[in-house]
Amino acid sequence: MNVIIMKKTLFALLAGISILIITSCGPKKGELLTERIQYDVTIKTPEVDLEWWIQNLEGPKREKLVQAIINSANAGKLKIYDVMTNKPMTAAELKERSTRNELLTLQRPYSPYENYDTIVKKELQLSDITRLRFLEEWYLNQDNGRITKKVIAICPLVESYTETGELRGFNPLFWLSFEKKFPLEAK
Repeated sequence: MNVIIMKKTLFALLAGISILIITSCGPKKGELLTERIQYDVTIKTPEVDLEWWIQNLEGPKREKLVQAIINSANAGKLKIYDVMTNKPMTAAELKERSTRNELLTLQRPYSPYENYDTIVKKELQLSDITRLRFLEEWYLNQDNGRITKKVIAICPLVESYTETGELRGFNPLFWLSFEKKFPLEAK
């Protein structure tokens, strides 16, 4: 009888030690470095001389990522917020953001070749999104030096050009939030 109790006790002890080892060796986030950090990532590089993987996602993978972001926003699976006000956006507001009017100054093809302004309505294309803005939490595990990033929100960015075709900058479309605590209040 003592042998059976001893075997059960030994088994329980080994099981407990195994669980302790497995849970203690698992990945730890570590201490919070920052509650939020924001930065832009180019996902379609304009530089033709760089290696294909530098500031670039391959075409099909880039389109898949951008499509997933747009689909999540359109389907209402995740909350979307206005970039300037951090207020929730509706599906109608999102659709409105997906269409923009551009003012172009053109020259008439006949004499006296005067300039004129025209408005062009442009629908958002997946290929227009060439950057993503990330809002993240960062953690540092001092035991192994590992930094863990937790994505709080993503913002697609669209290139904006002047009438002469020069890159003006990048227009943010919306924040797609993965966290209930978004938007974070400024401290």
